[in-house]
Amino acid sequence: MSMPRYDAVIFDLDGTLIDSSEGIANAAEEAMRELEYPEMPRDELISYIGPPIGNSIISRNGFDENELKRFNSVFRELYKNKYLMEARIYPGIPGLLRDLRRSAFIGIATNKRIDYTEILLKSMGLSQFCDEIQALDMDGKLKKGDLIENCIKASGIEERKRIVTVGDTKMDESAAKECGTDFIGVTYGFGLKNEKDVTYGCAADSVQSLRDMLSI
Repeated sequence: MSMPRYDAVIFDLDGTLIDSSEGIANAAEEAMRELEYPEMPRDELISYIGPPIGNSIISRNGFDENELKRFNSVFRELYKNKYLMEARIYPGIPGLLRDLRRSAFIGIATNKRIDYTEILLKSMGLSQFCDEIQALDMDGKLKKGDLIENCIKASGIEERKRIVTVGDTKMDESAAKECGTDFIGVTYGFGLKNEKDVTYGCAADSVQSLRDMLSI
């Protein structure tokens, strides 16, 4: 095994470590039916996963902040109680995390709510590999950059170039740049589709490619 390239690796969750698209899309579709929103193509709905999905749906339909609160209330209830466990770990991720943790700090920075995140990580057996878990607070006030900064603080590592953020969206990329960490954009998730989409850092088109970039 080669030496790790980084002292800390901060992972996004949805579209990076796990494929949660089925459960999120099912919950969103049921919420939209219940609220009598216009239907939308499944592929478009899945493309919204990463940032809080309600914001994209509300923006697409031209609704206001009050409607966002209404949608989120219905969606979150459905997702937590009916669809949360409709998710799978990307093949190769458990081994990657196990090997990486032998010599590097592992953090999670996700826009998923903290209660959902903790339930999923524990049930999937991934929490054992995590040194720090940062997710959205119940009020949704924290941004991705805040979550990454909290992971960096927990790691105790001061040199930002010894830290890499791994994610699948432009939001992850922007937050990594803002925080001064390196960035690896995975193109097997929901947001970034190919190497050209990654304009800061580098792209990994598979878990094996990600593993190689992390030098484990």
